[in-house]
Amino acid sequence: MFRLKLRDELGIIKRNGLYRFLRKKDRNILDFSSNDYLCLSKHPEVIEAVKEGLKYGLGSTGSRLTSGNINHEILEERLADFKETERALVYPTGYSTNVGVISSLCKKGDLILSDRLNHASIIDGCRLSRADVEVYEHCNIESLVDILEKKGRRYNNIFIVTDGVFSMDGDIAPLRDIKKVAEEYNGVVIVDDAHGTGVLGGGRGTLKHFNIKPSDNIIQIGTLSKAFGGLGGFVCGIEEVVEYLINTSRSFIYSTALPPPVVSGVLRSLELIEEGYLTKMLQENIRSTNRIFKRYNLIKEDNLTPIYPIILGKRTMEISEYLIKNGIFAPGIRYPSVPKGLERIRVSINVEHREEDFERLCNLLNKFGQTNNSIST
Repeated sequence: MFRLKLRDELGIIKRNGLYRFLRKKDRNILDFSSNDYLCLSKHPEVIEAVKEGLKYGLGSTGSRLTSGNINHEILEERLADFKETERALVYPTGYSTNVGVISSLCKKGDLILSDRLNHASIIDGCRLSRADVEVYEHCNIESLVDILEKKGRRYNNIFIVTDGVFSMDGDIAPLRDIKKVAEEYNGVVIVDDAHGTGVLGGGRGTLKHFNIKPSDNIIQIGTLSKAFGGLGGFVCGIEEVVEYLINTSRSFIYSTALPPPVVSGVLRSLELIEEGYLTKMLQENIRSTNRIFKRYNLIKEDNLTPIYPIILGKRTMEISEYLIKNGIFAPGIRYPSVPKGLERIRVSINVEHREEDFERLCNLLNKFGQTNNSIST
């Protein structure tokens, strides 16, 4: 019976055009899907650092509170300096960081205000907390203030949670305004800077981009799996936040720690990011992409981040398959990752892309549109 039930539900998913499957990526294909913005996952110096880290063994063999605390504190000290905060704490994944931080700090009797387009890991962290959750309109300060005016005064603590750079749209949260609102209502800002770290602010992230100095009421979350090219997540903030999470955050306490070789590799990634040249290269590629995409009418305004959503609607998956057959890997993004009607190809650029790569993508999209009359809904 259980098998039949699952088959029926899978059939519904397929009929709704939402069926997903795993696909192996051809190494020779031109990749516009990766979050490896600085191409550090395969940087020779990072690979060598990983090899050096094997002296500790393949795995950490336990949680951080048992046998798994090996070279992790070295990375945490470096991340705290990098983010200009008192302390940092490393988690096994970015997902577990958001879930663990939010569900630990936010409690029954508290209020969380969450941007409508926040990442799924933020949403799940909010659900696991016992706090009340209100969703404000995307990057809309008036919507945020309106909720606070109506409901904010009755809660013990207020948390405003937002992505720094939004993963599906590439736009940037208005952190200056959010910080002002948090100060006015005595709230705490939690920023998931997964797609901002290594990209904005000379690599230091969205706060640095806005010249916002870290303070007691700002908690920064990041990942080591995107611009760093590795695996893991981290949280940065005041001493008391980190100490509290070590003692209460279930996804930290009950997870096996990151493998030491990964920690060693990420440490070298951090050093390369701090040197600054990779971030400058990425920004140069963003400027090139802006120029070329504007010429092909794919964007109207310049991007500041390497994420370009090309909204294609119901034909997204067809166009994605067309690109793959022609040597470009740009998977379609559809519901529930994005709202219905806003299906898209999420073009993600990196430091190794060249102008001819952007031209090739644009020409293929143009060719598909000419052959099929239109690439829009």
